[in-house]
Amino acid sequence: MAERRSQGQGGDGDAARLLLAAARERFSVAATDLLLPSEARLTEWQRLTAAALLIRLVRTIEDALRARLAEHFADHDGLHAAFSSAHVAIAQPVLERAQVLRDAELGTVLVRRVEEHRFWKENARSDDGSEEYLLDLVRDHDAGIASDAMALMIARSRRFDQFNEPVMGETELPAEIQHRLVWMIAAALRQYMVQQHGLASGRADAAIAAVAGELIASYDEGASLEACSVRLARRLARAGRLDDAVLQLILEDGLLPLFIAAIGVRAGLDYPAAWEVLSDPRGRGPALLLRAAEVERDQAAGILLVLNSRGRMFSGAEGNAAARQLDLFEATDEAAARDVLRLWQVDPGYRAAVARLSTRARSVAEAA
Repeated sequence: MAERRSQGQGGDGDAARLLLAAARERFSVAATDLLLPSEARLTEWQRLTAAALLIRLVRTIEDALRARLAEHFADHDGLHAAFSSAHVAIAQPVLERAQVLRDAELGTVLVRRVEEHRFWKENARSDDGSEEYLLDLVRDHDAGIASDAMALMIARSRRFDQFNEPVMGETELPAEIQHRLVWMIAAALRQYMVQQHGLASGRADAAIAAVAGELIASYDEGASLEACSVRLARRLARAGRLDDAVLQLILEDGLLPLFIAAIGVRAGLDYPAAWEVLSDPRGRGPALLLRAAEVERDQAAGILLVLNSRGRMFSGAEGNAAARQLDLFEATDEAAARDVLRLWQVDPGYRAAVARLSTRARSVAEAA
């Protein structure tokens, strides 16, 4: 076994900053246009799937707003007919022409969703893709665990259409992103009402404020798959049932969101932070995350093998990633790994600022 080293000392003291900058740079590029360069390592299928998810997500929110607006304008024949027509998109063309859907945070969620689905597809092809662990939890003697497991199963069912292709409803977004998207779509509908139907802007604004505010008020971020996964992971941890073997079993069963939540609970990270570290484009994140979570070597090796065989986003740029990651795992002690990941335990706004400055400094240095 390689001698462990402290990554918090000497030349490795900036490991956390570099890891964060690389992850944020990768997702910034990946999320902005959903037109990813080759180094982002997304396939054409993943890009098209992300774009399709965005279209369906926008249409879902648009339909919810239009249904409310149709009732609001029951006395306006033209608007009532337009909003009641399910076959004609109104907001989507306006938003595409204005190019206002290039939201990096929204794009990051879409990229996560696409990779989760691809991971699920890889698991479905494997011999152990039965997801029996989650079914066992639904039947668990602990009523709280059984209830949280059932909520997770229901949330998972919303992720697939009748052909097992990915879908994404508005309940899958963080509240802040969902609110921004609702107001953006509402603004597009407002433009349509004023410009195409000559509606007085004051009346349009009053209607939009009412229906969009109602939709936002009814939103429950706690129903998302990620939130359900975190609740279940925390409950398992409180019950002393989130050991190394369970982590490996969760991943082998293809339950990637639950694994991310569980490893985050073990390492003291929230869900977005655990995902960001796990998907480090240079491939070091998984090893550091497992070491910080104090996973034993045998289970860590098994987890790294699954991540690299079914989740190419977790393997880094070079081949033989699992072996390299295991070497890093063995060479890094728990304290050093936790020190590297301490940056992911602070406010996300601070992480974003550190990432922007680090990326900018590197760009300046490369140009010099």
